[in-house]
Amino acid sequence: MPHAADTRQRGPLTALRRGLRHLWTDTPHPSPLVDQRLASAYILDTRDQPYSAGVAAAIFWITFLLLTGDKGTLVWAVLVHGMQLSMYFHLHGEQPEGYGVERAFAIRRRLESRMLFPGIAWALAPWLFFPSGHLTYILLMYFFISTVTAVSTAALAQWWRAAVLFAVPGYVSLSARLMLEGDKLTLLMGGLALFQLWGTLHYTLKQHRLIVQSLENGFETTLLTQELSRQLKQVAQLSAQRTRIFAAANHDLRQPMHALSIFIDALRPDRPPTPETLRYMRDSVDALRTSVDALLDIAHFDGDAQKLVPEPVRLAPLFQALGGRFTVAAAAKGLALRFVPTEAVVQADARVLSRLLGNLVDNAIKYTPSGRVLVAARRSRNAEGPAWRIEVRDSGVGIDTQHREQVFEAFFQVDNPGRDRSRGLGLGLSLVASMARMMGSRIVVRSEAGRGSTFSLVLQAAQAAPATSADSAPAPLGAVEAPRRVLVLDDEEPVRRAMATLLRGWGHHVALAASPDEAWQQPGHYDLLLGDLRLGSGLSGLAAAQALHAVGKVRRVAIVTGETAVVHRAEIERAGYALLFKPADARHLRALLAGS
Repeated sequence: MPHAADTRQRGPLTALRRGLRHLWTDTPHPSPLVDQRLASAYILDTRDQPYSAGVAAAIFWITFLLLTGDKGTLVWAVLVHGMQLSMYFHLHGEQPEGYGVERAFAIRRRLESRMLFPGIAWALAPWLFFPSGHLTYILLMYFFISTVTAVSTAALAQWWRAAVLFAVPGYVSLSARLMLEGDKLTLLMGGLALFQLWGTLHYTLKQHRLIVQSLENGFETTLLTQELSRQLKQVAQLSAQRTRIFAAANHDLRQPMHALSIFIDALRPDRPPTPETLRYMRDSVDALRTSVDALLDIAHFDGDAQKLVPEPVRLAPLFQALGGRFTVAAAAKGLALRFVPTEAVVQADARVLSRLLGNLVDNAIKYTPSGRVLVAARRSRNAEGPAWRIEVRDSGVGIDTQHREQVFEAFFQVDNPGRDRSRGLGLGLSLVASMARMMGSRIVVRSEAGRGSTFSLVLQAAQAAPATSADSAPAPLGAVEAPRRVLVLDDEEPVRRAMATLLRGWGHHVALAASPDEAWQQPGHYDLLLGDLRLGSGLSGLAAAQALHAVGKVRRVAIVTGETAVVHRAEIERAGYALLFKPADARHLRALLAGS
């Protein structure tokens, strides 16, 4: 079994090599900044070392030349001072400010390795002019070499490789020469030299680790400080943005409320409202709903409260649906709205992507006085592989360079200081940017003032999903085909009465309940329950709806609420119920009833 024996032999040898390598620590530090700092400090801290080393060496060889007259001292003097002169020019020729982190370890290792040369120079002294037979001179040589080596090794503590390469040759050479002398005292001194080598390296290694740990802690503290500074700056920016949002929201919410309150105060029992007054009131309510919905959307998207459902999304039916939605608005302005046919399939949340593209198309139509709006998907690639670039192009007013980043801020509108509501709220692109971030992409804008804009985002390509009836464009919402039995559960009487008036006007049978008990007492069964989430006396509208649905009292459930917290949304989604936020849009209600 020779191979097994070789393996057993290699095992201890491999462990020994690993142990020596760990002791040697000639590997990059986890943070390259530590290697960079050590390399730079080596040059800056040792540039003057040849002076002190030269003085110590001169005292050493001159002393022994005078005491022993050995010509070997002159040979050693030429060798050691020549080496120190070379080191001087080398250290002053290095440019530590140019040491990059990518090469810091290699540079540090090269610099530290050069310390082997002075180590060898001092190691040659006992062999070139050893005072054999003169114990006093031998003790003096031991004192000189061991002291210089110990002091230099301690000074090199932060550069462990350099300390080892300098200390080991000197101590080992001195120990060998002492033991070679042969008498008991020099043998003891040789052993003491090896012991002194071990002690010097042991405490130098401890000091080295403390220094490196201090450097690592310093860099970590610096990074934490920088991160804290960045976050504080971000908080300050968010605070400033919130101030701008509240300032703009104050105007955008108060204006329609003001108009609506005047219209209501103008109503008289003997003077019914004119169709024009009703239209203006309806416009004011729509403006309020748009502002509130947009503000809630910003909070949801920026807080990642929306639950994404990534899936293969076919762009063709999505383009078709957007075409049906915006064709009339484009035609009213005399614009050509074109969706390029495509077979693209992307990995995205269909609901979020539809809202994102809808906002981009709406924005393009709004800011294009004449010409056309084009929506297309082109093949692309990203870091993960094949992708599709979805583009919305227009020939509109364009965006100046200084405003290209600001257009994604909430409530920012170019050249609309008066907050003209006909030009929107300035929330569309802010929502678009948030939705793109949620899907792992970002909006790229190319624009030139007076020559139009192109907004695009890149999404990962996906395998084509089987076509289903859901892929077709939704039919325009029309009148409900058949009357429904609807149970309205809400603890606010004005809400119940308003809902009854609306639904009965559409031809439905409506029952009203202020509490779960009243809902149970309503006779018969119902096609749809429109229930509030939070009822009076701390009762849960969701729990009541689940109970009524479980026993078949209601066939379908929709929760109509003003609560926007993520936890409530999640509870309703887990229950499988439809969710409408107050104020509810009449179109959404009619669509819900049509599906009942």
